[in-house]
Amino acid sequence: MTDAPVTALSHIALATPNADALCETFVNALGATRGAEELLDGGALRVLFVHLGPVTFELLEPQSPEHTVAKFLETRGPGLHHVSLEVKDIHAQLAIAKASGATAIDDTARAGAHGTTVAFLHPKSFGGVLVELCQNGSGHSETK
Repeated sequence: MTDAPVTALSHIALATPNADALCETFVNALGATRGAEELLDGGALRVLFVHLGPVTFELLEPQSPEHTVAKFLETRGPGLHHVSLEVKDIHAQLAIAKASGATAIDDTARAGAHGTTVAFLHPKSFGGVLVELCQNGSGHSETK
């Protein structure tokens, strides 16, 4: 369906206190490849991409105890943080989601990793899963 607003699974994000160790497990146990990494939120969050066939994992390692991912780890421990869905038009999709009654965490889209534009939707609206809408200017999620 080419008219679908969601075009792909962009990535699955995992919160972890040690992205390098988790990456090594993916590489050694499953044959994944290590991808690009980046610091976000003024250096308070390190993201490391790991590619496993058609699936991309985004490993989230807080660099500051004040970051929301650090607080997530304190309360929930390591594991699934969010699912990112690639969309054609993030501004339109965010408006549609809000109009449908879904609770948005971000009122407007903002900069994400590797030049993407992102917006988060509250887990209360999606069965307990934090959903990220993600749009890349090239029309595809983070390059593999």
